[in-house]
Amino acid sequence: MIHVRPFLNHDPPAIANVINTCCNLEAVVSTNLLEFAVFAKTYFRRDHLFVATIAEELLGFVHLGSASQEDLETGTLTISNFLVSNSDMAIAKALLDYTLAYAETRGIKCLRIGTPPDKAEYYNGISTHFLNVGVPQTHPILPILETLGFKTIDSWHCLQFDIHNGQIPFTRKQMSLRRTHVLDQLTDPDFKDHLLNSVYSHLATSQLDLTHRQTGETEASITFACLAQSYPNWPNGGVDIIRYTSRTDLDLSHYEFLLCEILRQLPQTGLSPLRLHVDAKDTQRMEIAEAIGFERIITSSHVEYLI
Repeated sequence: MIHVRPFLNHDPPAIANVINTCCNLEAVVSTNLLEFAVFAKTYFRRDHLFVATIAEELLGFVHLGSASQEDLETGTLTISNFLVSNSDMAIAKALLDYTLAYAETRGIKCLRIGTPPDKAEYYNGISTHFLNVGVPQTHPILPILETLGFKTIDSWHCLQFDIHNGQIPFTRKQMSLRRTHVLDQLTDPDFKDHLLNSVYSHLATSQLDLTHRQTGETEASITFACLAQSYPNWPNGGVDIIRYTSRTDLDLSHYEFLLCEILRQLPQTGLSPLRLHVDAKDTQRMEIAEAIGFERIITSSHVEYLI
């Protein structure tokens, strides 16, 4: 018989096992790593994590977002992760029913799986691909969610550039920016936002700032993270862009320049590839990334369930 209950302190090893079983990862997720990426977060609440068991064996879980991801105005509740072992429909249905019962007590009208990268509160780096921005379209949980009634409403692309197999472009525009701007690199930058600092607190992050030589104004910043430098015993792997900000970059030339500058740094670190996550509707960023030489490797769906 399937039993669904809230999270208990002895559950992390079994949750790590479900993740390792269900997701195609670069390395095995340990309980210690899960502590960094999930349970140590200041906004973690045990009553937002539901687990399904059969004969005391944990075989699936649903993890809701924090209170900041609960939009009572629109009646939307965000789910950070939904996984079941062996693509078991009965376990998935039991977890959904339990989640629906919780949602109805809160006046929730819609469940959503998938967020932009800077809203991915948990599982960054340990959920099939780097940022937990949705459900990869190749993941076996997606058809189960669709059978349960979830509908795809958005999608994000994960692209990557392997420096061992590609040539980094250097354009006249980039040469011009080299003359008029300076690059500064910060380690472990302050995101000036409590939630963002918490979201990325377990990751080794760096930031490149593009500053105009004459005005001294920082016109664009790009932030990236590396799993191999974030987690003990994680094998060498890639680097992921986690944020780009600019107040002046209307044609995204600064964006292109900073992406290429990171690519030029990678050979010195021994890390590759560089990965990038782009909203499928953002055709301008997609075109720039593909023109540089990034290739699509994963498309993730954002799905909703109307109650």
